[in-house]
Amino acid sequence: MDIPRIEGFNIQFLYSDGSDTGAVITNYKPPRPSYFRKGIRTISGYTQFQENVKSDCIIEFTAAFQIKGNTDAETQANAQKYLTFLSRHTERFTLINEFGVTYKGYIQEKFDPDTPIEGDIYYISTELLCNHDVSGWVSDDDGF
Repeated sequence: MDIPRIEGFNIQFLYSDGSDTGAVITNYKPPRPSYFRKGIRTISGYTQFQENVKSDCIIEFTAAFQIKGNTDAETQANAQKYLTFLSRHTERFTLINEFGVTYKGYIQEKFDPDTPIEGDIYYISTELLCNHDVSGWVSDDDGF
């Protein structure tokens, strides 16, 4: 566990190649299972549950991009980070949470851009679906 990350609530959001997206993570909801144990109603009336169910995890957050800079060059560079993110949104992303745990996944279901402060900050509400459990990414080997 990385104590300085916890104190600063440092969350990193990276592209598949390890480069920083330039986004600040807000409205962060910690990883949670993407589905729960499935059950089947039997003829006798009682539900029988599946055993040893593995679950992916989902992380919901908002990626915020500060566009307005102190100079025109800084504003242009910030806008380019946002536009690059839009063009690369289908890639696999890496999120390193406040405890230093790594999660890898794809943006799924939710991708909602917003600009409540016109032109200064762009927000994208999203969720990352990771093909591993909530304890974090271990490897890309899925056992086959």
